[in-house]
Amino acid sequence: MLRWQIDEQTARAAAADRWFPIKGSSPQPQFGEDGKNCGFNPRSWNGRVVQPASWPLDPKCTPAQIMNQFREGRYTQGLAMVACWGGMGRRPKAVWGPRKIKDIEETLRACATSIRETQSVECSWTMLTGLGDGRLGWTAIMTSKTLHFLCRSLCFEQNPPAAIDGAVIRRVVWRLFWNSIPPGDRPKGWGDGGTTRLRLIAGT
Repeated sequence: MLRWQIDEQTARAAAADRWFPIKGSSPQPQFGEDGKNCGFNPRSWNGRVVQPASWPLDPKCTPAQIMNQFREGRYTQGLAMVACWGGMGRRPKAVWGPRKIKDIEETLRACATSIRETQSVECSWTMLTGLGDGRLGWTAIMTSKTLHFLCRSLCFEQNPPAAIDGAVIRRVVWRLFWNSIPPGDRPKGWGDGGTTRLRLIAGT
């Protein structure tokens, strides 16, 4: 299991009776598991991955294929699939931009090593969201999606980071949660500032 530094104010708010209930008898399949709405074309991503590339025979940005790319050490290929899976291909500059592909590969490799050795994403979060010193300067959304699959590829399946998205987590879940808490008890936002609330977003 991953080690998490829990934000106590968020934990108290999440445990309160006023928090809206999440109903369900079993987990829903993760988005993209069926691979039907993928549209992943390796030729359109080859310019953003370390060469020579090695894609699956039937490449699709499914969770299983994403994790296998990371597991096999093909980090920029895994990243390309994460970007396709999460709809981030529309904003490639935010992920790749002026960054060198080999630097992205090495940063993701360093993240995998750090997660494996520390059982925590704290250092990796800084490497991916921070600025300067070889850090990538990504948003919390892109970072959370990448770390979600990277952690799972390392067998941290029980409590991985939530893959944050704007449409559901920020615009629906966060607003419902925030509005259910009296102003004086409200925790900090689930923004680009850190990892302390990622586990609570996932409800784990």
